[in-house]
Amino acid sequence: MAVPAHRDPGLQPERTTLAWVRTAASLAAVALLCLRYVPGSSVVVQVIGVWAVASASVVVVTARRRYERASEAFGAGRVAYPFALMLGLAATVVALGATSAVVILAVGR
Repeated sequence: MAVPAHRDPGLQPERTTLAWVRTAASLAAVALLCLRYVPGSSVVVQVIGVWAVASASVVVVTARRRYERASEAFGAGRVAYPFALMLGLAATVVALGATSAVVILAVGR
């Protein structure tokens, strides 16, 4: 049996990883709904939607590795921030929001 990397095996790093996976699942769901139900989907909406689904997929696929890295850092008394991941997801959410606003304004006319 493996020795845990810290005294709190899995709790804080696991909660963080699960929060990232929930965020990715929500992002994928919104993107898929956007791709399915936006009337007269343009190429821009499709590109943003596919980008969001791809971003969510990256978060889910890399979750285990991030958990292991965070757990090791937590055990060593360090904090490991996934800055590139946070920046990418922030850009994706902003792009989805801007696209949604444009679509809503265009449909409302």
